[in-house]
Amino acid sequence: MFTFLCNHMQYATNRGNLRSAITIFPQRVAGRGDFRIWNPQLIRYAGYRQPDGTVLGDPSNVEITELCIQHGWAPPYGRFDVLPLLLQAADEGPEIFPLPPELVLEVSIVHPTLEWFKDLDLRWHGLPAVASMLLEIGGLEFTAAPFNGWYLSTEIAMRNFCDPHRYNILQEVAQHMDLDTRKTSSLWKDKAAVEINIAVLHSFQVAKVTIVDHHAATESFMKHLENELRVRGGCPGDWIWLVPPISGSLTPIFHQEIANYQLSPSFRYQPDAWKVYTSKETTVTRKKTFKEVAKGQRCKCFQDTYEKHMLQGLPWHVLCMDEYDVVSLEHETLVLVVTSTFGNGDPPENGASFAQALMEMSCPYFGAPEPEQLKSYKMRFNSLSQSDPLVTAWKTQRKASSNTDSAGALGTLRFSVFGLGSRAYPHFCAFGHAVDTRLEELGGERILPMGEGDELCAQEEMFRTWAMNVFKAACDTFCVGDDVEAAAKEVFRTRCSWKRQRYRLSVQASSPDLLTGLTQLHKRKVFPCSMLSVHNLQSPESSRATILVSLDTAGQQELRYQPGDHVGIYPANQPELVEELMEYIEDPPPVNESVAVEILEAPANGPKRCWMLDERLPPCTVHQALTFFLDITTPPSPQFLQLLATLAKEPAEKARLQQLSQDARLYEEWKWFRCPTMVEVLEEFPSVSLPASLLLTQLPLLQPRYYSVSSAPNAHLGQIQLTVAVLSYRSQGESSQERSWGVGEKCMPWGAAWGGNRAWEERLPWRCVGREWPSVPAVLGPLPAHGSPYRRTGPPALRCLLHVALPAAARHDGARLCPGVSTWGCGVGAG
Repeated sequence: MFTFLCNHMQYATNRGNLRSAITIFPQRVAGRGDFRIWNPQLIRYAGYRQPDGTVLGDPSNVEITELCIQHGWAPPYGRFDVLPLLLQAADEGPEIFPLPPELVLEVSIVHPTLEWFKDLDLRWHGLPAVASMLLEIGGLEFTAAPFNGWYLSTEIAMRNFCDPHRYNILQEVAQHMDLDTRKTSSLWKDKAAVEINIAVLHSFQVAKVTIVDHHAATESFMKHLENELRVRGGCPGDWIWLVPPISGSLTPIFHQEIANYQLSPSFRYQPDAWKVYTSKETTVTRKKTFKEVAKGQRCKCFQDTYEKHMLQGLPWHVLCMDEYDVVSLEHETLVLVVTSTFGNGDPPENGASFAQALMEMSCPYFGAPEPEQLKSYKMRFNSLSQSDPLVTAWKTQRKASSNTDSAGALGTLRFSVFGLGSRAYPHFCAFGHAVDTRLEELGGERILPMGEGDELCAQEEMFRTWAMNVFKAACDTFCVGDDVEAAAKEVFRTRCSWKRQRYRLSVQASSPDLLTGLTQLHKRKVFPCSMLSVHNLQSPESSRATILVSLDTAGQQELRYQPGDHVGIYPANQPELVEELMEYIEDPPPVNESVAVEILEAPANGPKRCWMLDERLPPCTVHQALTFFLDITTPPSPQFLQLLATLAKEPAEKARLQQLSQDARLYEEWKWFRCPTMVEVLEEFPSVSLPASLLLTQLPLLQPRYYSVSSAPNAHLGQIQLTVAVLSYRSQGESSQERSWGVGEKCMPWGAAWGGNRAWEERLPWRCVGREWPSVPAVLGPLPAHGSPYRRTGPPALRCLLHVALPAAARHDGARLCPGVSTWGCGVGAG
């Protein structure tokens, strides 16, 4: 019980940014003793009865203080001594547990203008956690269910400091203010009470501890009351408790008639635990320290599986963006966003509604967006970044705000974002960055900096690293579990962390065809296209190459497209590169033999380890996997180099590989200087002994290359035409005679040799013009790779494009066309 209560206090205190929380212990069961917390609150100050009848400390806690002393507590006899907890488990006697000082956040009370106020030596704890009430839910009674919110300033200033049966400092403050306390008509009580309230609010604000004044609290309750009346037709309440003890008639709730009746679930008062407890033993239970209890809890944690133990504490719900009710965002405690970016920094199709809803949510410092802003929300959303002037201004105002100010629409939200994208395209992870910035702008607290996953460079590893770090951050933030570091390593242990003795190849009787294999591998529908022609659009003397590729769709309905769409081409690695890599494999299976990878591990339903099929790749030959499924041209990741280091026989090569895998700066220099393929890495480190299972499990997948469609469906029926700039480059490590090639462009001439490239289409709306062309002037500006077709076709290009892109009705009904302008350009030099 004590461990859970300590976790509750740590989570709720949150370094002063208090969070509402509740901890519920087992319910009351007939024939069994109750779980009880004898203290009325988790944090209370002791009250010591003096021989003259006065009380040192808090008079309301004299009885619980004496009980703590009887159970072995050694009191320091001060004015603000934090009481230990008296806890009672089922069928056991109460035990005493001193609270660790680091769990108790206290605020010294000072006044902004009255210097002498600090001499009163007042302080109060920041966390109000009611501990002794009974929670009833559906007939079940939970006798120990401590809960907390945050303080109303009048609770401390008026009730705790000014009540006659509490600290009763009112007259002392009035005398320091030189007020006439002999007659009530001087209103000395009112004047002193106001200054005490000012001091409490000021002190909590300076200490950055959450607190709310009585005016803001009553206005918030009135909104809650209106909502309850609208939704449920009523709302019970105790008028005496709801009206603040100062300036009551100045608050709207003073004039509100409220009926007090009981609903379920509800909190109810119950008899004090010591008044109903019957002792079963005469000996006094020895008090336990926090270290003793924590050690026992840690041992229990090691008995359970970390993954099960930790994930039970963090109930995840995974939803697609368009399935999520954005209204719930204001009530969430933790949200993790994993999103990709499309087009010009736009959200994916299923994230458009989520993006718009985020933009429509009002920022606490800028108010609700104007209608014109909502119309152009995409432009504004995509421009959001940490350097945005609006974000900078917001951060400045947020720092200057007090804890009584609104924290924003998402003030209680903790979040982290992971962006998916490809550095081959502009606006890398732009939508992810926009979401990350917008959530912070709305008041959310980022528990981990945004992660990025590059589709062309170890995206899965980057995501796994981010997921492990965000898991640890969430556990620390919400005080879940013990030994989070070890737990995170266990939960996110890489399933495919390669070891020679754990992996083997098994021969398979059959294997799917290439089209089925690509579909299974990428979880996307893949459709075959035959290559009709490949034409070089540059002159023979040109040092550059731009090719026009024509693909035959064979009338497949799934490959119908509109102007502005793009297709993804699944490339093949160069055959000579594959053959070279095959020569480095130490245990290659027969060339035409289909194989699958098996892993030695324990199944979920039993402790005995056995060989289980790895489903990452479909059954295929090693040659087919290296040609069509795996990326052998991208420089290996540091993790892959670490694996190669374990296989290197030469000490110098092993040391070099380990250095590259551990030194990020050195790795980046090596990567960008050499841009090595897998074959070139093995040439640099020839002592590496390369098993086939390592390549099949650790190499990244060969990703599709995206191309804009440069044809129009009406002009080229059943065809997809692509205009491709062939990428060739020379890395700094290559001689003037050597050149490297882009995978997608270099593979295109080879497509016919293996039966045609496999393509799948993904629709994107045309950003510039569309079916409104008859009434909208158009300016067409082709990208650099698309300029050559204009050069070859001449001025008729614009007329042809207008003809094929316009709807038939616009062409034949005599519709007047607005002017259109086509622009194109070419580089300076040969060709």
